[in-house]
Amino acid sequence: MLILAKKYGRLCNRLFNAVHILAFAIEHKHTFVNPAFYDYAEHFEATAHDPWCRYPEKPQGAQPSRFRRLVQYRLVNYAANLCLQLSRFTGLERICGITSLRPGNKRTNPQIDLSALKLDLSDPRRIVMLQGWNLRAFDLVIKHGAEIREYFRPARHYQEEVDVFLAEKRREHDLLVGVVIRHGDYRRWQEGRYFYSRETYCDLMQQMCALNPGKKVWFLICSDEEQDTAVFKEAGLSFFFRSGHMMQNLYSLAGCDYLITPPSTFGMWPSFYGRTPMYIIEDPELPLSLSESFEVCQG
Repeated sequence: MLILAKKYGRLCNRLFNAVHILAFAIEHKHTFVNPAFYDYAEHFEATAHDPWCRYPEKPQGAQPSRFRRLVQYRLVNYAANLCLQLSRFTGLERICGITSLRPGNKRTNPQIDLSALKLDLSDPRRIVMLQGWNLRAFDLVIKHGAEIREYFRPARHYQEEVDVFLAEKRREHDLLVGVVIRHGDYRRWQEGRYFYSRETYCDLMQQMCALNPGKKVWFLICSDEEQDTAVFKEAGLSFFFRSGHMMQNLYSLAGCDYLITPPSTFGMWPSFYGRTPMYIIEDPELPLSLSESFEVCQG
């Protein structure tokens, strides 16, 4: 049994953190337990009715309260930290079959291959508690991508709303392009390196129109804060702006044909889930190219 015992960041960080451990669990035919997903579990079909957010799915009747999930997460996190300390001085792992790991850190180990940890998974009763944002299994995520996407399908009512919304836009337009604007914390993160102005986004959107002559291009602009959309209107762009609405935005973006996003897991998750080509804005001065600028996030 693999247990993710610590939460990292907000929704999309949690999703990617879980995806790699889930892929590893699928590959080795182990149960994955994700109590660290407690405050987002209700939004997903597979976890809404499971207090432990397990794979394989194990729904248990009525939806558990967020308070119950929080208490369980804190108990698991405490147990993982306690086992981590005790394992340094005792034979806890050998005696109890419990392994608690917090390998490396974000600075010294940007990414750690789960396979390199050489975990003993021969006994399905063994419990492995994992803490770490940097745990990765890219090859396994690609291999088990379809199963992972099915597990992280949104709750039915979200998907129905998204389907109706996008179907209406597709009747009126030839190409749907999702645009992610991160302002909020990006004003300070990495000294504002990826904080782009509305004019920058508008220029990229105009380039997309130019790259698709004769097509009716429509943009779904999703932002972490309210925006003055006058610049997009003045440019004559066809768009819909929406801030907030986390699940509707994520899965509407996943249903688009292309994505334009700063480096952000909020832009990467829709690309991964919807297998949607995305352009990550690293240098906004570079011209867009449909054949070279866009690629699908593989995890």
